[in-house]
Amino acid sequence: MLAARRHALILRLARERGSVQVAELVGILGVSDVTVRRDLDQLAKAGQLDKVHGGAVLPASAEPVPPARPAQDPAEETDLPVVGALIPKSSYYFNRVVDGMRRVLREPEGRLLVAVSDYQSGQDLSLAMGLVDSGARAVLLAPTDEVEWAGALGVPTVLVERRSYGPAAATTSWVRTDHETGAGLAVRHLHELGHRRIAMFARGETPTSRSVLSGFEQAAAALSLPEMPRIIGSTDLDGWPKWGPEQIDALAERLRDSDATALLVHSDEDALALLQNGFATRFAVPREISIVAYDDEFSALTRPALTAVSPPKESVGELAVRTLLDLVRDPSAPARHVDVSPRLIVRESTGVARSA
Repeated sequence: MLAARRHALILRLARERGSVQVAELVGILGVSDVTVRRDLDQLAKAGQLDKVHGGAVLPASAEPVPPARPAQDPAEETDLPVVGALIPKSSYYFNRVVDGMRRVLREPEGRLLVAVSDYQSGQDLSLAMGLVDSGARAVLLAPTDEVEWAGALGVPTVLVERRSYGPAAATTSWVRTDHETGAGLAVRHLHELGHRRIAMFARGETPTSRSVLSGFEQAAAALSLPEMPRIIGSTDLDGWPKWGPEQIDALAERLRDSDATALLVHSDEDALALLQNGFATRFAVPREISIVAYDDEFSALTRPALTAVSPPKESVGELAVRTLLDLVRDPSAPARHVDVSPRLIVRESTGVARSA
């Protein structure tokens, strides 16, 4: 990020909050401690900030943060406002979420502006502010990490497929899939089929994978499943991120070592890759091992067809826009938390647990 852009972001945050902290700016901007301190030095020399221990504050003469643009009275509003959406890069998952957004806004070319991040937290704020600078009167956010800077945008915001925690949750609106419940649906389905030794594969650390893992562990604890090495991550497989014979063998060895009879895979893209790269030659599916995929983009197109948790992606997009438009009409409305339940679609890849 260019220095001028960082300075603008720092000043906007300072005007919103009255002060900024070095440690916080390092996380938000995605730069080093040295770079942040240099930026604060330059802004202090220009008279735009006063440095204090650990950060900076606005000078006493500084102008307050400009208020968010006033919303029109719904009775007078003839056109929907321009809405911005910050979504992750190369994520087929969010394509369907955006389809739901466009369905509500009706004229996507003129009403929805999209910025695409590449999972670098320091980029999110800059991209979101770019949406506002381009005319967005409200912004939907699917950031890399927790958002501490949304208020600096000066417009209503709603998190999409994300949530906030702690005190910030009281003032942060979100619409998300209840992934914890989705993972629980998968575990309980397998439990009903007699499976007790259930494992999970997760590609890596993402907001969604964390929620799915949490739901998986909660369900396992609630059902008193036996202790075992339940979680298998991509770091456990040599030569990742490709799926090849070595990775399939490593996964199969871990499943045999734990005597697992069922596997939840996040996501179905990886479940499909498993089947395409010879997993079924190590285990008969579902006779020797049952598989549930988390997500339902490709699950019906495999052989065997995959039982899958199906997140309501388009509904999440629609509800997120409607929630955001309500905030545009009434910025003083209380924060709204909408957790939408996914469905479990049973297909060919799950069956009764094999005998021990």
